[in-house]
Amino acid sequence: MKNYFLILLTFFIVTSNTANSQSIDSDYRFVTWNIEHLAENNEEGCVARTEQDYEKLRSFAATMDADIVALQEVESVKAVSRVFPENEWEIVLSDRPSSGSYECRGSGRPSTQQRVAFAIKKGIEFEKVDSFKELALNNPGLRYGLVIRLTASPEPIEVMNVHMKSGCFVNDYSTSDRDACETFEQQVPVLDKWIENNVTEGKAFVILGDFNHRITTPDNRFWQDLEDMNGKPISIKSSMENVRGCHPRYPEPIDHIVAGPNSLKYYSQGSENVFYFGKTPDTMTEEDMLSDHCPISVDLNFASPFPVSSAVLWTQNSAEYELITSFLYQEAQKNLKNLAQNSDPWVVIMDVDETLLDNSEYNRRRDKLGLGYTSESWAEWVKEEAATEIPGSKQFVTEVLKSGGQIALITNRNRSLDDYTWSNLRSLGFPIERINTCILGRNEQDANSVNGKEFINDKDLRRDQISLGTAEACWEGHPNAAEKWNRQLKVVMQIGDNIKDFARTTQENVDMTLFLSRQAKDILILPNAMYGSWD
Repeated sequence: MKNYFLILLTFFIVTSNTANSQSIDSDYRFVTWNIEHLAENNEEGCVARTEQDYEKLRSFAATMDADIVALQEVESVKAVSRVFPENEWEIVLSDRPSSGSYECRGSGRPSTQQRVAFAIKKGIEFEKVDSFKELALNNPGLRYGLVIRLTASPEPIEVMNVHMKSGCFVNDYSTSDRDACETFEQQVPVLDKWIENNVTEGKAFVILGDFNHRITTPDNRFWQDLEDMNGKPISIKSSMENVRGCHPRYPEPIDHIVAGPNSLKYYSQGSENVFYFGKTPDTMTEEDMLSDHCPISVDLNFASPFPVSSAVLWTQNSAEYELITSFLYQEAQKNLKNLAQNSDPWVVIMDVDETLLDNSEYNRRRDKLGLGYTSESWAEWVKEEAATEIPGSKQFVTEVLKSGGQIALITNRNRSLDDYTWSNLRSLGFPIERINTCILGRNEQDANSVNGKEFINDKDLRRDQISLGTAEACWEGHPNAAEKWNRQLKVVMQIGDNIKDFARTTQENVDMTLFLSRQAKDILILPNAMYGSWD
């Protein structure tokens, strides 16, 4: 009893301090740079660089103060690491297969491979999404795109790196019969579809790269196509609007950083920059250029005026949270040995959110936006299937099923989201099958069942259905599960993070002395300082 008292005391102390918070500064500099035939070995490829040339590139790159660099025309990870050392940068390369080399103009040397890559400063949280091979049109001579996702920003940011077909520099590609323009015309709807899909799904995105097109010139057809969505304009912005390129002979920019509608709120106006390799626009000559394109950059400011609550930070970062949940599940697991000796069919009834699945990332995102819970944003989160495992929960579920018990998941997620919840749990390795586990989300009947007498909270009806064997949703569409669920079951334990996860109990009527004596025996109450019926 003393151990449980200390655990509960810790929980109440944390809960009482949820008003405290902190914000994290997150200014990211995005750079795109066509680095011109970057080979992994000296004196190879169309730009046969010496060791001294690589040293110049590396020294210059350090002056950009970049966080995320989209590179074009690189041969390999090894080539990129010669400029962006791997002890400082994470390097992600597109999956474009090697293509045949060609004879370089002027030198006659064989070309090296051209791929796109990202260099991401170590410490920035991201995940690789995929190579965007659709941009290559199944043509081995065209470059793949590449997509990563920033995950530590207030909301996930899709970041795409492109290197589009060269040679179509007319304002309206559709009016030209040049082969390059005909190819470019096929790439445009591919990129446009990616943009529209992200806009439709409400995702924030940034596209960086060598577009090989002057999209900021007046009445540019490509830009008009990107801005139009089903006959209506969408808000996208190029960092090179009203900015000249660096090349002395080609001042109209073809490298761009494009921010989508949901990224514009992070866009730092006035941060647009063109790097002149240590020179100025007036003094730089072609001989000063370390590549035939100058890098360009823009800053996105993810520093939110809205802090993340200490309840979320505690859940995500503290060793104490993991220790408490793991300990409680271990204590409950010890009692399963006695429960398994019961000859009657038995079931453990469990909540899902903050009991099996950790949704603190949803709360962190909403905090950073200065927003709270909404049913719409919650449904989108559930469909993302990105919740993680509550420490200790999977081992407990595994032991219940191994001991011959069944699991009934009674969740107040909407019943229509049950399949997403099931998929999320399975992806985390929970050994659940329809024959041993039933999931029952909330529907209108549950909400309307509360009458203050027979049903005190909105999970009571479902709990009764499980114990009486009348929860038809447990075997609907899964006839082989009916034998296990269409029968009376003895409820041996109830587990949750909310007092309403326990039969006929509310914040107002809970008997604290009784619940303390039952903790980890036939009930298990888990900590959740982020939200609950107490809020």
